[in-house]
Amino acid sequence: MSSATSTKAEPDDSFRPWHIFALLSMAAAAAIVWAARDTHPLSLMLLSAGVLASGFVGYTFFRALSSLLGASVDVAPMTERTRDALIREKALLLRSIKELEFDRSMGKIGEADYADISGRLRARALVLMQDIERASEKASEKPSEKASGRASGKTSERASEKICQGCRTPNPGDARFCKNCGARLEMETV
Repeated sequence: MSSATSTKAEPDDSFRPWHIFALLSMAAAAAIVWAARDTHPLSLMLLSAGVLASGFVGYTFFRALSSLLGASVDVAPMTERTRDALIREKALLLRSIKELEFDRSMGKIGEADYADISGRLRARALVLMQDIERASEKASEKPSEKASGRASGKTSERASEKICQGCRTPNPGDARFCKNCGARLEMETV
């Protein structure tokens, strides 16, 4: 990494949906205070807080409905530092799973404890792997493909897959062994 490279993230000045809800709820709170100006100040504060809270609830409903209707939320690209931290955490989790399996085989931990701890560790490791994979796909996506809405996903994955000679299962291009049968993979790619 060059010393000239900036590690500062550029500020995002775009208008977000929560800005609209915040502005509308503040305007509604101001209108209620103006309409009830002869009321006790504590009542005015409670009315204002209620209107602001309803703006927050409205935004929460908006997010829930937009995710149910399939509206995509743009996620900022993951920085290299964050990706490295996720990879380190994944390695630690996988090492912890191995140690847990060793402890179970040595009789140091009971089956119920093993199942509980192993389930939590494996779930977290799966989430980390999915996050890392999504970040890698997003980083490898070309700008022209982003603009046209096409993801390079399947075509680029197909180009770097290795096919197992034994079971004909497609495997990632950097795999050494088949993910289905465990056989050593040849150098043949699709």
